[in-house]
Amino acid sequence: MITNRKLPDSFLELIKSLEESYLATDDPIRQSGFSGGPERWRLEREPILEAIETDGELLDIGCANGFLLECLRAWGGKRGIKLTPFGLDYGAKLIELAKRRLPEYRSNFYVGNAWDWRPPEKYRYVYTLYDCVPLGFLEEYVERLLSRVVCPGGRLIIGAYGSRSQDTPPFDIKSFLKSHGFSIAGTVIGGDPPVTSFAWLDR
Repeated sequence: MITNRKLPDSFLELIKSLEESYLATDDPIRQSGFSGGPERWRLEREPILEAIETDGELLDIGCANGFLLECLRAWGGKRGIKLTPFGLDYGAKLIELAKRRLPEYRSNFYVGNAWDWRPPEKYRYVYTLYDCVPLGFLEEYVERLLSRVVCPGGRLIIGAYGSRSQDTPPFDIKSFLKSHGFSIAGTVIGGDPPVTSFAWLDR
């Protein structure tokens, strides 16, 4: 059920604070919120492509500086998959970096919060992290994305990142989705040991 609830101001302030943290470095991986280096970056992020079977639009919600989109396009290209990147982030400065990173697609990047953003179009593939909203909003967030953002016949991919340095496993997104009645089309884990988890839903 989609409601008119608003995200807590404290949560929005927390999300906004990530921008300055990410911009404190010139390293594109660290600007994406990851500090494990390029080898782990690929090992823990490339599994997203297991959910992507065809050419199409890929919207990254919480895209930061656009580096993940750039990588997924390159990795997908090696698999014979052509992806058109789109991105949304709450940080306007990060979106400017994404536009500079992918200038051919600069009109495909938007500033907004994931919860109540109304896209100008719908997309074949939509990627989001489960913690783009507070946990108590997650079920409705998934419903919103499926109805408002994913095109008919499209796919919503939901990710969760743990921490190897803190020995923290990723959030169990599969169990959450199953417990709330969603029909899961597939799952995959990433990292060695596994530290990322992804599940996807078809519309």
